[in-house]
This record gives sequence, C-alpha cells and structure tokens, in this order.
Amino acid sequence: MLVQQWQLLAGNGNVLSMSDYALNYAAWSTSLQVRNTLSTDLAFRYDKNTNKLYINVSSGVPTFITIEYVPRYDSVDQITTDYWIDILLRMATALTKIAVGRIRTRYTQSNSLWTQDGETILTEGKEELNAIREHLLANT
Repeated sequence: MLVQQWQLLAGNGNVLSMSDYALNYAAWSTSLQVRNTLSTDLAFRYDKNTNKLYINVSSGVPTFITIEYVPRYDSVDQITTDYWIDILLRMATALTKIAVGRIRTRYTQSNSLWTQDGETILTEGKEELNAIREHLLANT
C-alpha cells in the first residue's frame, strides 16, 4: 500500500517496474484462485487395477502423508479379533431378544395358565442394544 501511494503521488516512473510487478502479482493471485477452485487439495482416487492411490496436491509436494486404512467387512467370517466377536455376539443376542419380544407381545392370551414374557424380553433386548451402542460410541 505504501509503494502504491508513493507511485501515485510521485508521478510516473518513480519506482522502476512497479506496473510489471503489480501485473505479475495480479496474474499469480488469479492463477492461485483458479487452481484452488478447480482442484481440491488431498482429493484421492484408488485404482484397483494397478493397486495405486492417486492423491491430488494443489500446491507443493508434501514430504509425508498419512493414510488411514479402515477395512470393510462383507461377511461375519472376516471378523477375527476377540473384541469384535464379543461385541457381535452381544449385539446379535440383543437383536434376537428384541425380535422374540416383539413376536411374543403381538398377541395376548386370555384363558391360559401361563403368560408370555414378551415385554420383559423386549425391554432387556432394547437396554442391552442401547448399552452396546453407547459403549461403541464412547470407545470410537
């Protein structure tokens, strides 16, 4: 700003190459805006055929980059750790209790010697499922 004010007040030719510098700076700033608009920094694409990960870097080349791999399981057989097997079994038990509780509470029996425990099982299943989900959310 000081150089621009000095250039305006002192007349033309006072600062050598000032207009060239200003035009180059404007062009550089515009090219940065276009580059940031056209490409997203650290956008990536994984090519399965060549088993390569392509990462877009808009300016400069980083020395290091961290990649977090989160596996995707397509079947239950792929889970091998004891922690997740325990969580899976507890969640399956809770969901089974919910299903059985809903089945048993669908109809009521009026003239039988015994009563169904559908409400109890349904409540237990919902409580267990909520406890497992809270545990998973707390330990992410």
